[in-house]
Amino acid sequence: TLPAPVWQRLNFAWIAFFGLLGLLNLYVAYTFTISTWFTFKAFGVTGLMLVFMLAQGFYISKHLPPEPDPAKAPEKSP
Repeated sequence: TLPAPVWQRLNFAWIAFFGLLGLLNLYVAYTFTISTWFTFKAFGVTGLMLVFMLAQGFYISKHLPPEPDPAKAPEKSP
């Protein structure tokens, strides 16, 4: 399990990501044509979400505790 500060940073990162994505969506919707907005929603948002989730995965993997080595674990007796 991850430490509480790591979870808190992840929560704030998701809040910031969706807030900025919403603002960017409004900007594209009011500034560009509907076809451009649709392309942005269909492919741009999907790509940004994928990149954000991959970055989050790397961030989480850095903070995971190491797994115990099964070779060093004591054997259980029946």
